[in-house]
Amino acid sequence: MNQQSSVKRPYQSTLRQRQAQSTRLSIIEASARLFIAQGYVTTSMDEIAAAAGVGRATVFASVGGKAAILKAAYDIATVGDDEPIPLPQRSWAIAVRNEPDPGRMIDGYAAMIAEISSRVAPIYEAMRGAAAADPEARALWDAIRKERRGGAAGFVGFVVARDALRTGVDRKMAGDVVWALIDPGLYHLLVIEMRWTPAQFQAWLGETVKGQLLQD
Repeated sequence: MNQQSSVKRPYQSTLRQRQAQSTRLSIIEASARLFIAQGYVTTSMDEIAAAAGVGRATVFASVGGKAAILKAAYDIATVGDDEPIPLPQRSWAIAVRNEPDPGRMIDGYAAMIAEISSRVAPIYEAMRGAAAADPEARALWDAIRKERRGGAAGFVGFVVARDALRTGVDRKMAGDVVWALIDPGLYHLLVIEMRWTPAQFQAWLGETVKGQLLQD
């Protein structure tokens, strides 16, 4: 037996992994474009496969069904890549929550939300439309809204930990306010529809959150 042929070559395995990751990303990106342009419900798996330049079976094998693809598109838009690193563990998120000054922390948070929303807003609106017509998409929509509500409450906790929460505003109310302000739909309304610049939105968001949460 040829000894060389029996030895697995690590670079071949790495190459296959990179190719699989590239295929997965191409499918997700093609799907997101279709969902945004023509809607989730009207987009077929065959259209997704054709747009990604792969077979229908490859779409299912690489990512899954339509709901799984929609979630993947949202997740990638949230963090900016397909790496398995949750948002709270990203260096830029860590820097925000480690900022000791409440005002600067909120400014950093506003910058982070504006950056995320610039990527998320289009697919978020597609997801909103899908939720009204598809049970799987609805479950996904409910889950991400709940997740974002938890994130808002967690951010308020950082304000409380700095003894900076405004008198007369309880934690739930503060969390409700932040949750509403960081909704990607608000970015879509003000930046995409009303033509605010991203910088204007970021500055407005920071000042609004500080006005609502911090002591005078």
